[in-house]
Amino acid sequence: MLKENKEHELCSEETVEEIEQEDLEQAVDQDEQKSEDQIELLTKQWEQERDGLVNQLLRLKADFDNYKRRSEASIEAIRATANQNLMAELLPVIDNFERALNAADDSPYVSGVKMIFNQLLDCLCRQGLQPINAVGQPFDPNIHEAVSMQGQGSDLIVTAELQKGYLFKDKLLRASMVQVAPNKQNEEE
Repeated sequence: MLKENKEHELCSEETVEEIEQEDLEQAVDQDEQKSEDQIELLTKQWEQERDGLVNQLLRLKADFDNYKRRSEASIEAIRATANQNLMAELLPVIDNFERALNAADDSPYVSGVKMIFNQLLDCLCRQGLQPINAVGQPFDPNIHEAVSMQGQGSDLIVTAELQKGYLFKDKLLRASMVQVAPNKQNEEE
């Protein structure tokens, strides 16, 4: 019986060891499964977070590009306004130059001043200032300001320019002050 007990104890110990080994393997398998599940869960979370950060980065880049574009447009608008204001302030100086040159006698001094005046006008024209040619042109209320009218009629033509008008970069800077009269060619026809 003792022998049987020993055998039974040995069998029990082996069985217990086998059971413990199986339990241990199951526990390890469960831990591995839990670890894999946790890794998969963490990977999904990481991918979602990464996608969110990438989207946020793209939005920030787009916002910055829009800000940069708006800033450049704003600077260009300020520059254009400043140039336009400068040109508007120079117009009375140009008018006085023209009056003085028209009233002066021809002399070498006056010829030199005319050259300087023409140089100034060329420089201003390169920057976008354009004089409006009015005399002989049909009256256009968008660019001409009629100060006086000779005769009656509806088809008007500019007969005299009292003050020169200017465009700056194709925008009206100052309207030409003109005298108008009916177009005689159209009336004769």
